[in-house]
Amino acid sequence: MPLPVDRALIVQRNVMESNKQQSTLSNGPTKVGQNDDGKNDLQMVLAKMMEEKHTYTYKKLVVPPSMRSIYWKFFGFPATDDGDILTKVKIVCILCKTQIAYNRNTSNLRMHLQNKHAQELLELESSNPPSRQIVSQENKERKAHKRLLKAGMSPTKYIYTTNADGTVQIDGDIQFVTDPNITLSNMEDDITIGQPLRVMIKSGTGINGGSQNVAFLMSEENVTNQSVDVKTVSDAIAEFIVMDLQLPEIVEGRGFQRLVATLRSPCEIPSKNKLEEEIIPRIYDTFRESVAASLSCITSELALTIEEWKSNYEENFVTVSIYYQNVGEATLECKVLSTLHAPLGWDESHWGSTIDSLLLEWDLKVEKITAVVISTSRPELIMALNNRGLTLVPCLLHTLQVCAQACFENADMARILSKCRSVIGAIISHPAASATLIMQEQLLELEENAMLLDYPVVWISTYNMLEQMVIRRNIVTSILENMEGIDQDMFEITNEQWKVMEDLVGVLEPFKVTIMTLSEEKMPLISLLKPLLWQLVSSHLKVKESDSDTAKALKESLSDMLCEQYAEYNVTLLLQIATTLDPRFKSLPYVTEEDKNVVSTPIKEMLTKLIQEESGDNISIKTEDETVQSKKPRVSGMELLLGGLCATKAGMPAEEKADLEVVQYQSESTAPLDYCPLQWWSKVSAKCPNLAKLASRYHCVPACCAPPTRIPADVQIQYDTKRAALPPHLIDKLLFLHGNHTMQA
Repeated sequence: MPLPVDRALIVQRNVMESNKQQSTLSNGPTKVGQNDDGKNDLQMVLAKMMEEKHTYTYKKLVVPPSMRSIYWKFFGFPATDDGDILTKVKIVCILCKTQIAYNRNTSNLRMHLQNKHAQELLELESSNPPSRQIVSQENKERKAHKRLLKAGMSPTKYIYTTNADGTVQIDGDIQFVTDPNITLSNMEDDITIGQPLRVMIKSGTGINGGSQNVAFLMSEENVTNQSVDVKTVSDAIAEFIVMDLQLPEIVEGRGFQRLVATLRSPCEIPSKNKLEEEIIPRIYDTFRESVAASLSCITSELALTIEEWKSNYEENFVTVSIYYQNVGEATLECKVLSTLHAPLGWDESHWGSTIDSLLLEWDLKVEKITAVVISTSRPELIMALNNRGLTLVPCLLHTLQVCAQACFENADMARILSKCRSVIGAIISHPAASATLIMQEQLLELEENAMLLDYPVVWISTYNMLEQMVIRRNIVTSILENMEGIDQDMFEITNEQWKVMEDLVGVLEPFKVTIMTLSEEKMPLISLLKPLLWQLVSSHLKVKESDSDTAKALKESLSDMLCEQYAEYNVTLLLQIATTLDPRFKSLPYVTEEDKNVVSTPIKEMLTKLIQEESGDNISIKTEDETVQSKKPRVSGMELLLGGLCATKAGMPAEEKADLEVVQYQSESTAPLDYCPLQWWSKVSAKCPNLAKLASRYHCVPACCAPPTRIPADVQIQYDTKRAALPPHLIDKLLFLHGNHTMQA
């Protein structure tokens, strides 16, 4: 909830009274703290405020006109005899003098009446049905205040005033947060008598429901001059939550509130409920309109990605994104469309209707979708996509995860992994062992890559754990031998197990290099898949005579799994065409002449069809122009004499144009491996206009569901853990905003 400002306490008065006794002859303004006594007086004032409870003696209980709820009839703010409100931190019950924290709503007022004064509550609600209270308290206060201003009335008049004597105490746990322009330690040197210090006390609710008071130390000048737009602060906090995938309840943390208040005081921090129910939905609706407007302008082919993941609530979700290239731009755009709850019980028909609804919602045509990159193994979902004529390409990151996970789930390997985790846990939790490990790492200069427990959902973290264990084999063995109070048999890793670990690390190293290659790409496209897969299968996973039996079995198994993932004919053809149209790989050194002919035929057919469609429009226009001409043109003498020898040739057939563009493309120099194929085609599109359009049809498909920024292991883990922690009712909105936050809404 917003933190209401209570009142300003002028510390200057206390300091001035102490300084009167020690006046100086200086003509200039006297600075607070010019002598030790003045400095000590100020420190005593602040210390007293921090340590003691603050007591307000009131003579009246009043209710401002903006408080229009019926329940205010039995409550009021403590005020002076003149009607000046002393504090809005607490309100007082007129019936029993109980003090209640004011939270800017009336729920706790009614709760108190229900618990303590049931009869009075019944009579009140009978005469004034609360059903009329349909407007939020904040809006009611704002509207009432505006009505008073328009009527020329003072908003200090009260609708209820009760004469009552009493005292109100504010707890002493005040946290002092300084204005950015004031240094708390040297505050007495920074503020003069003419520039008094104000202490703004705000009250709020902490994470565990307890009340807290935050005092903001700031200069009088800063209080009057600094105008903070509440909406700006709220939107900035919402953007922080969206960009960093934080939970909305972070705004209830005392540390967060202190940070925001320090950076920009005074300001109001939106409540968790306001973020979830008002601010985030408002930003979501705005961005959704922007995304829809962008997608309505797409004229080229596009690709979809479907990524399945699991939340901390043990529920499955799928996030659907779209990739496309705008006309005239050499970049691939990506937008998150939706995140859907995906129960394990959904069948093919349920998935089919969900997919149809999604395509209809975003006005996407199946015939314009080149391919769908999938990071899921759900047969029902895959069947529903296939039944709609979509080509499905397995996400490369998902494929590597499946392959590596199969290795880790091997019975022998699973036991080794369990023992590795136990060893690392025992060492890092043992002070002496941990110190020895750090010292040995420093001697061997290994501190850059620490030996950490893995996050099994991301296979590369398990690989890194094993790799660092193998590197530290001698250190780990020595530390375990010298650790007292542990069962050595439980933590002992045999020589055979160390050898299995070494073999697995060596076999999976090319997978790690593949991950690094993808992360270095500005946007990894499916044109990379064929070369990468060919290199892995034909070289890195090729069995050698020097390999151990374990290494041989691992290589054969991984090679078969990779080939099986991309064995479907339509997928193979799609990857081959995309690679052929990638200027980095157009020479295709790794395929046979037969394979080249297989892929060249469909490319030529598609290119010819594209040229015919383009020229067909021109022919129809010429035909219309020719019908307008009624007179037959006069034949020249040259044409009459030599026309038969030099007959003009009709327009070039589409097949010949296609051949010419393919030859032109092949004659161009091969692009460097680190060059973006989209930019290359943008530069040569004038030479091969139709082939460039065909290439864009395939270069809109990414190699994996995750963008390159999310591919490194540490980023994967961070994103995965944050995403898994999101509350189900906010998952769709927050992931949509997070994925599209770079857009200007």
